[in-house]
This record gives sequence, structure tokens and C-alpha cells, in this order.
Amino acid sequence: MTVPNDREPPGDVQYTLEEGLDLLAALEEARDALIVTDHLAEVSQVEHHIRLLSRRLGFDQTEAAMADGDPLRAAQAARRLGIPTKELLRLVHERKIRYVMLDGIAHIPADAVDEYQAKAS
Repeated sequence: MTVPNDREPPGDVQYTLEEGLDLLAALEEARDALIVTDHLAEVSQVEHHIRLLSRRLGFDQTEAAMADGDPLRAAQAARRLGIPTKELLRLVHERKIRYVMLDGIAHIPADAVDEYQAKAS
């Protein structure tokens, strides 16, 4: 029998839903900051991790293209609604706001933000 080495990293890491939403919100906000500062190589790396985590959180709608303008990134939609990015992602997870998947990442159509605001009022 071998004694486990407590210094080895675990083979798997699990997150609660709260932890997953926290991490995804942080990644979304970091992506927006990198886009603004024109760090495109880093944006690509962050988007890869956003796609992976989005799939694991069940954001599984089929990819869609928008005819009426570009949909908003999660952080952008959250700012328009005046809520934290994590809360917007919770609305997506709970299917309380309409979203589309673009390149494996949840985006919010501008009219979906308006619809949600009208319902919340």
C-alpha cells in the first residue's frame, strides 16, 4: 500500500454554482478590461476559459447569429441593467433573460435587456 502524497495537486476540482458564477463573472470582466486596453492575445486565452466554464454551467443553447446588431457581452449587459456581472450570469443560468451563444460564449441581445427591464419594472 502506498501512502498518498499530500503535496500532489488533486486530479479534479469541483466548484459550487456560486463559485462557478463568481469565476465566470471575473473572467467576463477581465475579458472586457483586456479588450479596452487592446491586449488581444490575452483576450483569446480568457475567452477559451469562458467557453469551457460556460459549457460546464449549462449555457448550452445552439450558436446563433444576430440580425439586429451585435449582442452584448455579459459584463456590458450587466452594466446596462445596473447589476453585477455575476447576477446577470445567474439570470442566464436560470433562463430568466434571453441569451444567444456566440463562439461558445453567452451574449445578451440588446432587446433582451430591454425586455428584462420591462418585466422587472
